[in-house]
Amino acid sequence: MARIRSKTVRQSKLMKQFSTLAGPVQNRPYSRKHTVSFTDIASYDKLVYRVWTRVAAYGALLFTLSLAFILFKPSRWIIVQQPESALYGASLVMLICLGLLQIFAIIGTYSSTRSTLKAKNPVPVRPPGKLRVAFATTRAPGEPISMAEKTLKAAKQVKYAKGTVDVWLLDETNNQKMQNICKELGVKYFSRAGISEWNTVKPKRKGLTQIIALTRRTLTRGNRHVAPAQKSNPFFAAKTKHGNFNAWLAHLASENIAYDILAGVDTDQVPESNYLERMLGYFHDKDVAYVVGPQVYGNYKPGLKGLVARWAESQASFFQSTIQRAGNASTSPMFVGTNYAVRVPVLRQIGGFQPCITEDMATGLAIHAKRNPTTGKRWKSIYTPDVLAIGEGPDFWSTYFTQQWRWAAGTFDTWQRVVWRMFFRLSPGAMLHYFLMLTYYPMTALTWLLGMVSSMTYLVTGATAILAPWSMFLSLYMMTVVMQMSLYFWNRRFNVSPHEPEGSFGIPGMVISTLSAPIYLSALMGIALGKKPHFVVTIKGGSKNPDWFPAFRTHLQWAAVLVAGLAYGLIHRHNHPAMLVWAAMQLVICLTPFALGMALAVPERLHKKVNTLTKPFIKSEESPHA
Repeated sequence: MARIRSKTVRQSKLMKQFSTLAGPVQNRPYSRKHTVSFTDIASYDKLVYRVWTRVAAYGALLFTLSLAFILFKPSRWIIVQQPESALYGASLVMLICLGLLQIFAIIGTYSSTRSTLKAKNPVPVRPPGKLRVAFATTRAPGEPISMAEKTLKAAKQVKYAKGTVDVWLLDETNNQKMQNICKELGVKYFSRAGISEWNTVKPKRKGLTQIIALTRRTLTRGNRHVAPAQKSNPFFAAKTKHGNFNAWLAHLASENIAYDILAGVDTDQVPESNYLERMLGYFHDKDVAYVVGPQVYGNYKPGLKGLVARWAESQASFFQSTIQRAGNASTSPMFVGTNYAVRVPVLRQIGGFQPCITEDMATGLAIHAKRNPTTGKRWKSIYTPDVLAIGEGPDFWSTYFTQQWRWAAGTFDTWQRVVWRMFFRLSPGAMLHYFLMLTYYPMTALTWLLGMVSSMTYLVTGATAILAPWSMFLSLYMMTVVMQMSLYFWNRRFNVSPHEPEGSFGIPGMVISTLSAPIYLSALMGIALGKKPHFVVTIKGGSKNPDWFPAFRTHLQWAAVLVAGLAYGLIHRHNHPAMLVWAAMQLVICLTPFALGMALAVPERLHKKVNTLTKPFIKSEESPHA
């Protein structure tokens, strides 16, 4: 019992430390022209550390550029040295693939370098008074009632002494048990279930819509009593998070209920009591539209059962600790829907949460494309590293892959439907920051595709793209990797997660990012072929393991292609060391999640099968009539 109490006290102290990472609150006088100030995170370091930060950042970029310049000189191209070769076409394909891969590496390294040098913390100040705050969370079908109840109980403990706070649950299911819980807790309840104008169907393709409308007008000509067809409003699309929020905003308007700030968390995010005290102070700056905090997973368990959640937590480290902080330099960190505070008038200015599968990212873009009508200045956003809510990550590979597919598909959908309309309305700094963030999923997906194309081209034809000594290629590549890894490891000093072990290098995060590449390509191909991304709840907290062969279908398909290619290549003596190592690494990427998933799923299923088979015998032995 003493050990449990000691562990609880230690966790409480740890959370108190990590919920104030931005530093102590500054009690300073305010003026109407108050603006948020920032501190360079490198300024906390000693001089030697600040120097090394720049050496690692610029060194990683320099070595990446040097690798491209030295190895990709035209004099080394096979198509230049052997223009009459029968493998000219295959060599050209290889050269294009390798060239694009190197361009992606340069962009990715530049993004890391820039983020490292630009990362800043906002200076926290005390909250303004008399704000009317709605603290809201949503509940989608399938999400456990116990999870929502836990979040609502914590939300009721959030402190804001100078203003008013109403806690809301926006429930898609109109669940009676949930309503009773809300009534007991003093939580306001809203559901749009059964209200047709707040549950519209998704818009169909324009051409088909026009044909249907024309046919309908023809068939109903002369009938004055036929009501016009209802127009589909994507802002109120059924079974979507943005539609749920926008329906609630419409409900507030119809009831003449006004709030200054919407503070929100996902259903699985349990807020800390100082959530509003640490977020609201930045709204002294009249041009701050929203404030966001880091996404942190609390289901950090040892062993195979906790592996996916641990690795997923580590995967987000660089984004949460460095990239989002770099967004503070241009006051344009990305809107993340796990925990945030946003001005309600700003949401109304852009028409509400944007209709996209990743509604938070699209909403942030729409906000940054607008200006404050009062000051005429661009809207700002602020990222605080303070850990103000603890959530749950996916426990299994199938749920993790579903989550990653949705995030990647949402990014591609944002490029397709949102970016081209809003991108050039951003400030130059925000434009660059968003571009580098939004290229992650496309570049990772295309890197996997280009790698597969180049591997299979070599294994089938034996063609190569560049003629360079193996020792030169290996030394240059290894130096580049060492510098890039050094930069990544160095940034781990600013990790915001209280759950990862101290001194962790974050290697599991790098591994699981690589293992996700085939999923990102699947999402890219799905969007390119016209597949509409749908919001799918990432089920968390479940005890049943859903991992089985279908969960790894994408990886196993690529593995089959690689095995066939390697067999064919070895038979035909296409055995260049670099290309064989490349193909073997791709095969390992395909098989690793399958092997790890089966290592947990197979024993569980066998144990369940044995229990099922032995249960009748156990019952018969225990029966008094046996």
